[in-house]
Amino acid sequence: MIAWWNSMDLAARIFAIVAIPSTLVLVVQTILLFFGFDEEFDGDADIPGDDGMVLFSLRGIMGMAAVGGWSGLVLYQTGLPLGLAVILAVIFGFMALVGIAWLMKVSMKLQSSGNLDLGYAIGKVGTVYIPIPAEMKGTGKVNITLQERLVEVNAVTACDRKLATGESVRVVGTDETGVLVVEPFAN
Repeated sequence: MIAWWNSMDLAARIFAIVAIPSTLVLVVQTILLFFGFDEEFDGDADIPGDDGMVLFSLRGIMGMAAVGGWSGLVLYQTGLPLGLAVILAVIFGFMALVGIAWLMKVSMKLQSSGNLDLGYAIGKVGTVYIPIPAEMKGTGKVNITLQERLVEVNAVTACDRKLATGESVRVVGTDETGVLVVEPFAN
């Protein structure tokens, strides 16, 4: 590994410095995905009214850096001029960013499709997953067991304070867009 590093010039080392850490972050995220902790380290919070395509998430940025770094390193080491290698690396990285955002959007649609009836959530207790802004001023997410499966659902609150991650909430209703309306749950 040291011989490989020492054999590179400055431009190749910069590509590697971008590629290696971002690849390690992606590997850690993938491992955490299998244990259900991936979103806590991603920050893919939905923006009310968006189409579900979040370009600038930690996963997307790390994917862009990894693909851009590795492709730039390979292109540069095959003899491509540095300027062209950088331009192509940025293009490939951006394509990875858009591709990851699109895949996440599609996977979220798969997750929310089916016969899930949010009406059954009313009265149930869940846990805040992504903080919920106060006074219906934004959307957060809650994890709740609904129809014998654990689901992640967008939620709002009329409460006068932000509901923090890990806080227990009770579902008091749903709105016309399928977002849960929750309130703090006192144990």
